[in-house]
Amino acid sequence: MSPTKLPEWAAFQAAIVANPDDDTVRLVAADFLEENGDADRAAFIRIQVQLAQLEADGHGKSLEVDQLRAKERAFLGPLSMFRMLWAAEACPELVKMSARGGGRDPLEATTVDGVDRLGWRRGFVYRVYCSASEWQKHGPTLRNRLPITVVGLSNHSNLDRGLWWSLLPSLRGLRLLMLNVAGIPDEFIGWLRQQLPDVRVGAADTHSGGIDFPPRPQT
Repeated sequence: MSPTKLPEWAAFQAAIVANPDDDTVRLVAADFLEENGDADRAAFIRIQVQLAQLEADGHGKSLEVDQLRAKERAFLGPLSMFRMLWAAEACPELVKMSARGGGRDPLEATTVDGVDRLGWRRGFVYRVYCSASEWQKHGPTLRNRLPITVVGLSNHSNLDRGLWWSLLPSLRGLRLLMLNVAGIPDEFIGWLRQQLPDVRVGAADTHSGGIDFPPRPQT
């Protein structure tokens, strides 16, 4: 059995969600994974925690960081099965696995869709991209299970103010909320910022990956 299926793992997740800036719990979780047979995921968590600590200390450009980035790519590269399996396990609501047939190895006969919708930092999912309707359905569950601090929403232009009210509880406490660039009135951005005063609200161009942050209105 995967150690992430053990009851202790849910307790680690809850502790990390409750205090996402505390790396101590993440490193203890890595020890737990290694002790229970998942040395690869444990190594990945330690690598990303070390990278975050070095960058926070102003050592983002160093030989040590370059070496750690190379190790990180082994886990998060586009062809990495680790990335696919971890994404499907962490967020089955948005990442779907399906059998396509053929291949001697069951993993070779498996398709995983939605891996790119997740971003990883310090060993866990911290960023999610999805449609507004998907977030309305799954957002509260994901926030309870994962230390998500960044959310990018698409297909939200037709939502009325009432539906946005229903989304607000699951968006509070984020650090960054990204919306599609096209068709976002400044008035709406202003209203959303009033409702989420501690969340940085910006517009993300899903084609270029760029993020534009209109200035906050003068008070």
